[in-house]
Amino acid sequence: MTEENISVLKSPNIEKKEKVVTALGGDGIGPEVINATVGVLKAMKVPGLIIKEMPCGESAMEKYGTAFPDETRNSVDNCDAVLFGAIHETATQVLAYLRWGLGNYANIRPIKYFKGVYTNLKTECVENVNYAFVRENTEGMYASAGKEGKLRKLIKKGLIYKADIERWTRKAVYGLRIVSPKATDRIGEVACQLCEKRKEEGVGKGLLEIVCKPNVLRAQDGMFIERIKKIAKKKYPELKVETYIVDDFAARLIRFPAEHDTIVIPNMMGDILSDEAAQIIGGLGLAGSGVYGSKTPYFEPTHGSAPDITGMNIANPSATIISACMMLDYLGYVNESKNLLKVLENTLAGALEIDKNWKTLPADVVPPNYRKEKKYGSTTDVANKILEEYKKLG
Repeated sequence: MTEENISVLKSPNIEKKEKVVTALGGDGIGPEVINATVGVLKAMKVPGLIIKEMPCGESAMEKYGTAFPDETRNSVDNCDAVLFGAIHETATQVLAYLRWGLGNYANIRPIKYFKGVYTNLKTECVENVNYAFVRENTEGMYASAGKEGKLRKLIKKGLIYKADIERWTRKAVYGLRIVSPKATDRIGEVACQLCEKRKEEGVGKGLLEIVCKPNVLRAQDGMFIERIKKIAKKKYPELKVETYIVDDFAARLIRFPAEHDTIVIPNMMGDILSDEAAQIIGGLGLAGSGVYGSKTPYFEPTHGSAPDITGMNIANPSATIISACMMLDYLGYVNESKNLLKVLENTLAGALEIDKNWKTLPADVVPPNYRKEKKYGSTTDVANKILEEYKKLG
């Protein structure tokens, strides 16, 4: 893989002796899982890794009058990576800046089954699940947020006719879906990079799966497919490329859960299917992510703020740990990344002897009867166990 090809997946400052990470807990369970993960990272004593914990979200509004204080934004602008928890809807400006403000367009969401984790599928069906979504993160339906409106506006622009109003009624609301050649090409490039990387590391098979809805969205998704296929053919001829209609692929995630590799997909479709896929491996508590594109990518769990369990110290920190592994790899701490993922795997494997280890396992990892009896570990207990396992590595 050339230096050009890994420019998004590896920090441009990888040779720096010190790398600075801004940690943003945010709202809901965000601070709980971020604090647990930061505690693990600091105890690991990673050479040159500096972590700055900064305020954001609704809690910051109470003290600073804004969800995104200037000092937090300055820290984000001047760091090498961001470790992010979650925010409530009133603080979406934080996430908007991390994504659109910084220009982070490639959302990579790994889907990996960890031995011992409870799932509704038979173990033999999921034990080899290890693939990744590469979701375009800036366009599609999400690019038009705030640009919805009444149909009469489209009449003035000549896009629809009065007869359409009669059919849909004046109360109907339109939304926009944007797909550009530039965004398609860059997400296709990152998907090919990741597919090649996974194959080199022995976790992938060099299969690039392009998923969208070309049978309905002929112009947009037809372009999405053809441009990415062209990139793969020209620059990555060793990769095998397959295309799927999104509804068929949603079924294939369940029917053939272990047959996937690197999935490149438009924004909203990727958001939905990656959440579906997380349920196959045990839930969103095991779904980490990294969002790349700028010199300052951000890494976050995909589970959101979970207000129903906020403050109970029972949130699963595993997704944030996985996100931290991705961050360490990006910053050049490859061995530390692999070791941290390995100790997480060892910790979760404790579920194979559930009666012995339930006190150090997250609630969404143990079987339903254990959850019902509240036989599971706290966020702190799980983090401490992960750190204990890490120290065993010597």
